[in-house]
Amino acid sequence: MKKQDSTKPRVLVIAGRAGKLKAAVDAGFEVVYAQHTELFADHHRAASHEAVLLDYTRPERLLPVVAGLHRAAPLALVASFTDPGLEPAGLATEHLGLPGNPASVSVLLRDKYALRTRLAEAGVESHPCALVESAAGLRDFCERHGYPVVLKPRDGTGSENVRRIESPEDVERAFDGRTGQQPPLLAERFLVGKEISVETVSQHGRHSVLAFTEKFIDENFVECGHVVPARVGPEHRPAVERLVTGVLDAAGLTEGCAHTEVMLTDAGPVSIESHNRMGGDRIYELVRLSHGPDLERLGFTLPLGIDPLPEPPAPTGAAAIWFVRAEPGRVVEVEGTEQAEKAEGVQEVAVNVEPGSEVRPVRSSADRVGYVIATGEDADSAVERARAAAEGIRVRTEPVAAQAHL
Repeated sequence: MKKQDSTKPRVLVIAGRAGKLKAAVDAGFEVVYAQHTELFADHHRAASHEAVLLDYTRPERLLPVVAGLHRAAPLALVASFTDPGLEPAGLATEHLGLPGNPASVSVLLRDKYALRTRLAEAGVESHPCALVESAAGLRDFCERHGYPVVLKPRDGTGSENVRRIESPEDVERAFDGRTGQQPPLLAERFLVGKEISVETVSQHGRHSVLAFTEKFIDENFVECGHVVPARVGPEHRPAVERLVTGVLDAAGLTEGCAHTEVMLTDAGPVSIESHNRMGGDRIYELVRLSHGPDLERLGFTLPLGIDPLPEPPAPTGAAAIWFVRAEPGRVVEVEGTEQAEKAEGVQEVAVNVEPGSEVRPVRSSADRVGYVIATGEDADSAVERARAAAEGIRVRTEPVAAQAHL
């Protein structure tokens, strides 16, 4: 653990990666880290001053501990940048009366159906959707709104279990194996256009749109890559900004980072979902490389007024991330990482498998095996460099079943 300094503001960070703890330390905070016991590791210990190990998803356990910490040495902020920690952070923020978003913001943004309902009630936008519990319910929605339809968990993350329903046969298959005890799914009219995400920061209810991110997705709606800035004409910006700030206001978000996914359709922008955290897939790093603002720092400093709300910056270049893919199976060999690291414009290479690791089919963002981040003078060159370097990394696998007979 780091040496404590009573002159620095104290922040409780609930869950998340060690990089976020380091960002808080670099921003001048004394860091208390809350994590499940089995997930606390040496890299968390090295980046924090204190740690509390508990099931932070249980308020009856978290809140008394947080109150005790606050009595012993006052906390200035409670923060989280990972989906499981957002609601607990909001509850602790309310419990202690600290600056930040209440838990209701996280609850609403996690529930995609509730958010659609709130946006319609607030007059922000209305997009056809319904909760469906059976093939009959999905069939009725498809008959009323037409094919194709997107079907997904109402509280899902990481593009997991998202599917496109194109026919009555797809309707029947969508509910194969599901039981009545499982929660309903969210059906929405399928959106056609260019998909982007909008990276924003907020301070005391004011919002600033920092960057548009263009995303590339596969047939399972899992991202293959991102580039900042998105290749979007300036004529789209006013409508997108109005939509996104309307979404944030309707959700009650007042502080910190947000990541809102939007489809640019022929009829105008339509929101897909929003999160009261910075975007995953290292989008915050793409924003820093291309536009300058450090979202990791701002997530800590904006609620306390340490930094002012930044004006939307003009990009000085572009940054892209492309994900490494591999055939499912057991990893035999990983090649090409050194060449990727030396390629033009490459800023970062990460491969999270090694010989003996198992590669699963890519059904969510958690199933990808690595990435490359590269910069360029524009979006085209950044994407080309990141993609070429990522595709040069070869993760050779063999079927798991073949190993079992050795």
